Amino acid sequence: MWDLATLAPAQRVLSVKYADRLVRRSDVFHDYAEHGEPDGELAMDYNFWVVYGDDGITLVDTGYDVAARDWLGEIPRTSTPESLDLLGIDPAAVVRVVTTHFHYDHIGHLGLFPAAEVISGGAEYDYWFGKRAAGALQAEFATEADLAVIERAENEGRLRLVREPTQISASIAVHPVGGHCPGELVVVVQTAGGPLILASDAAHFYEQLENEWPFFAFTDLGEMRSGLATINRMARELGATVVPGHDARTRERFPAIDGAAGAVAVVLG
Repeated sequence: MWDLATLAPAQRVLSVKYADRLVRRSDVFHDYAEHGEPDGELAMDYNFWVVYGDDGITLVDTGYDVAARDWLGEIPRTSTPESLDLLGIDPAAVVRVVTTHFHYDHIGHLGLFPAAEVISGGAEYDYWFGKRAAGALQAEFATEADLAVIERAENEGRLRLVREPTQISASIAVHPVGGHCPGELVVVVQTAGGPLILASDAAHFYEQLENEWPFFAFTDLGEMRSGLATINRMARELGATVVPGHDARTRERFPAIDGAAGAVAVVLG
């Protein structure tokens, strides 16, 4: 188990948007009608995250090529390669990529980072590679092509699987919670302003955190509910700010980075 006191502040943490779409609350929250709340639209952003640490750059997730394969009507904005160029990041220089889970929109560009250590949940690996071996990936949100990149990292000795809360760098720890996917990870990053919890798809929207409402897509409903409670407990205990994975309102709560990259990136810490 990692200890917050052992985490040194990262130099900077960014949320980078590459696509978006509009959704309805009744479509994205599990059994939404039971809450007795009015329906309505939510703006849903698609993001990845960049952590500048003393040992180099860590990415949390990678996005995917929306223009090449539209899954759910996402509207492409600025692709991952274009965003990295705006930020002055050479993909070959990225030291690690944390894959919070293996869904297409989180690992689709993993192959851009040939030298990076890949940090993934052990339960996530077991689940999706078990499905792959059984020929059961059809209509799933993880693809053969994306898993092949994970396998290549494994064959090259760059894949690290975590099965318990683990510190992975001077500034970053990961915490498995499951639910949305079996090996779903949340990421804790220490900053000069205090710790951040990057929830990724363990909590897509602020409403999920505030009400502990499950998302509609899950592999284990109980784990998803427990994961939301765990994130809120961690936030209280660590004094951390939680950043949900897909909520467009994050861009209203944090400032844009200076320069041209401000069109795609906000500064979380």
